[in-house]
Amino acid sequence: MFDYFSTIAPEYRALLGSFFFACNQMIVRRLMDRASPLTVTMMVNFWMAVTALFLVPFSDSFEGNFYIAFLFFFAVGFIGQATARFLSSWSSALVGVSRTNTIVAGSPVGASIMGVLILGERPAFDVWIGIVLIVVGLVVMTSEKGAGNYPLKLYTYAFIAMIAFSVTPYLRKGAMAALSAPALGVIIAAIVGNFTLMTTSRFMPGPQKFVFSRSLAMASIPAGIFAMAAAINFWTALRDGPLTVISPLIRMTPVFVLILSPIFLRGKEIITMRLILATGVVVAGAALVTANP
Repeated sequence: MFDYFSTIAPEYRALLGSFFFACNQMIVRRLMDRASPLTVTMMVNFWMAVTALFLVPFSDSFEGNFYIAFLFFFAVGFIGQATARFLSSWSSALVGVSRTNTIVAGSPVGASIMGVLILGERPAFDVWIGIVLIVVGLVVMTSEKGAGNYPLKLYTYAFIAMIAFSVTPYLRKGAMAALSAPALGVIIAAIVGNFTLMTTSRFMPGPQKFVFSRSLAMASIPAGIFAMAAAINFWTALRDGPLTVISPLIRMTPVFVLILSPIFLRGKEIITMRLILATGVVVAGAALVTANP
């Protein structure tokens, strides 16, 4: 089964991952009508790990450096499964899934800034054009008036999630280079993420703490399966394809979210022409930034 899956071009797997993650976001937004973002994030992480357990025999090879890979998996759990996913879920409850995912798609800006400040890199001209497009798109979206207007401070969690998500593709790529075990990586990352979130829950106000509910746990299964489907596609696409080609395709999630929102989130998402335009500009800018090493 997985041999057939591996024959799918990594570019198509990256697109599939973006679509599956958009489906996950639809369900997560619905679940947050019943529980806090922290609770929903932990439930989804749990079912991701359960699904990954069944995939280990088919997807993973344990030839490589487990200890180096574990460090990358651990970092993905703390930065991706805990910080980025939790904050993006919370942002989705505040400003909507479409706007949150559009901001998160601008994460290559964070990676470029870190490259300049930490590594002393000098981005190519195309990268600067991409950065300008992302910034323009985000300004257009966050300055919207009328039905799609939200106070700028409500976008805070989305921007922090964007910074966190800017790191995770590189961590996944490093993990896959050390050990080709994407399902094991998801399991370790989910455990680290949930341990971090459970610790965080102790310091959260009452309504935001983790609260177990059997009915919510069962309702979270599809979200966990879609999240795992996205993860296995992302991880293997990054393993088998060049980062500069795969990363722009991973940023396609906001486009799928815009398509799915009117169907599954009718009455919950405010979709405007300004948002559609901003999303297109941000995705185009992200593609320019990540397509240039």
